[in-house]
Amino acid sequence: MDRKRFQSYFLFPLACLFFCFQTASSWAAPDQALLTRAKQMQEDLLQDLANLVNIDSPSGYGAGSEKIMLILSEKLRDLGGKVEILSVPKGAGYNITATFPGAGKGRILLLAHSDTVFRVGTAAERPFKIVEGKAYGPGVADDKGGIVAGLYALKLLQERGFQGYGSITFLINCDEEIGSPSSRELIKNLAREHDYAVCLEGGRQKDGLVNWRKGTGRVIVEVKGRASHAGSAPESGVNALMELAHQVLQLKKLEDREKKTTLNFTVFQSGDKLNVIPDSALARAYMRALYPEEFARAEKAGNEIIKNKLYPESDVKFTLNIGRPPFPPNEKTDALIAKARNIYREIGRSLKVMGSGGASDGNYTAAVGTATIDSMGLVGGKGHTADEYIDIDKIPPRLYLLARLLMELGAKK
Repeated sequence: MDRKRFQSYFLFPLACLFFCFQTASSWAAPDQALLTRAKQMQEDLLQDLANLVNIDSPSGYGAGSEKIMLILSEKLRDLGGKVEILSVPKGAGYNITATFPGAGKGRILLLAHSDTVFRVGTAAERPFKIVEGKAYGPGVADDKGGIVAGLYALKLLQERGFQGYGSITFLINCDEEIGSPSSRELIKNLAREHDYAVCLEGGRQKDGLVNWRKGTGRVIVEVKGRASHAGSAPESGVNALMELAHQVLQLKKLEDREKKTTLNFTVFQSGDKLNVIPDSALARAYMRALYPEEFARAEKAGNEIIKNKLYPESDVKFTLNIGRPPFPPNEKTDALIAKARNIYREIGRSLKVMGSGGASDGNYTAAVGTATIDSMGLVGGKGHTADEYIDIDKIPPRLYLLARLLMELGAKK
């Protein structure tokens, strides 16, 4: 046999075997005991999830927030956490922190929220239910599923006696859905004290993680005109509503689709009598931007645009209030996602990665420079709707992923 044929028959198969060995060895073997225990926890987790879902807890509803606080504070103490309960002004709810000191290096901040977008009475109208492998109910994925994911991942570590982390702090706030007004400074301060932030917003459909989120801004356009009779003397008035319509149409040009900057007007207010030219009008818009400089650009450009008036005598004011800062693509998040993907491969699963126009408390942690991974809660979809759900069969693998990620991050800094 000549040399070339020898290489073809023998060396190429050997090279393939070597490549396969190297690829397989680059992935850690699954922790079967951890995965088995995660599967065993599923029924208890679903019961705890049902208890939380069946409590109305819209943002600002103190009675519902108190019920949840009492349940969670007890569970966090049972897990060994040092619990602190922080009341929100005007009786609007409770924020909870639980700290778990360890013997390792990495300091990890877990984030979840107890408030929902659903009005009081929704839990009674459509309580927690399981249908064809999916669990339904108000806030089941956003974010009560995230709360129980955090609780049971901590329980997995507790049962194993694992303390190979510097510290884990679990923050559960009660006002995420309205921009976290009572907790945003707490979130940012805690983020600065930790090496990693793990945001337990619901995992996306098809087992997805979020690698960027837009920041939020609220635009207000106010117009002052002059009232007059709409039938007999319309020319004597300055129609604030017509001026507002003109301004809204031209301000829409502030969008930049290439940079993923959007501006959508959603609220209009003007006039209350059919026969009177309105002397005032107001519009509100929701702005989303992926890059911080886009807010500065929009504010400057918006104040220039409104100088072009339909009625020179009208007075027009443009205001942009920035809410959550943008969470743009970044290397720190990419590194955490790569780590999560490797962990998921241990059990033969893969993670999708996608961006989101919606914001979360992960925006705050990323903005202060803390390495942040988002959407690490239970997998589901259709958030903020009557059809919101989680996939039950994905509960054990997600618990495995979260627990293993905490173990790995705890060992590093």
